[in-house]
Amino acid sequence: MKKLSVFVIYSISLLALIGCVVGKKVPYEKMKVEINYSGTKSIALAVYDQREMVVKGNRKPDFVGYQIGGNGIAWPIGTKSGKNFTDVIQEVISQSFKNKGYTVLLIPTSYKENYDDIKTRMIQSSSDRLMIIKLKKLQIVMVVATVIDIDVDVEVFDKSGNMLAVNNFKKSEQIATDILGTNYKKYAPEYLEKEIVSWLNDQQITKELR
Repeated sequence: MKKLSVFVIYSISLLALIGCVVGKKVPYEKMKVEINYSGTKSIALAVYDQREMVVKGNRKPDFVGYQIGGNGIAWPIGTKSGKNFTDVIQEVISQSFKNKGYTVLLIPTSYKENYDDIKTRMIQSSSDRLMIIKLKKLQIVMVVATVIDIDVDVEVFDKSGNMLAVNNFKKSEQIATDILGTNYKKYAPEYLEKEIVSWLNDQQITKELR
């Protein structure tokens, strides 16, 4: 009976641990980005997912990172809405431009698409500016601390597809120490929100969008 009780307690503890890890979602949809300039240009905006785990089919497009459980297993984390991570970022950026007077055309993309095909569709929109944000790496990893890995290209073209500006934003940084992983819904969106602001307010990018 004693062995049975120990087994039951162990099983309940294990299920509780798994429950704390499985099914985590990050509400990146609540991000609000503010650019420090305004304009009246029309912008065709595409966010292109080229993250290795997604391209290889190991993770779904809503993938935003992992939490490493006490058993060493990496459990995937997704967007709260279940939308593709690129779509969430695209909508947030689009709203920031609209708030400052720009007209924005959202160009849908798939990680399976060829880059040149996406660019061709954008040129066909006849927008004043074309902006492609390519996600090469963007994820959080939650263990004892939470680390974010970023490798993103931001490109701006004129309406004919001529390159006007490009910049790469790359970093790997600890953003929180949260042993229980309870505050990730707050600090993960807040951190990425600031990063997106830095992309859009970059001097090279700003110059071509004003």
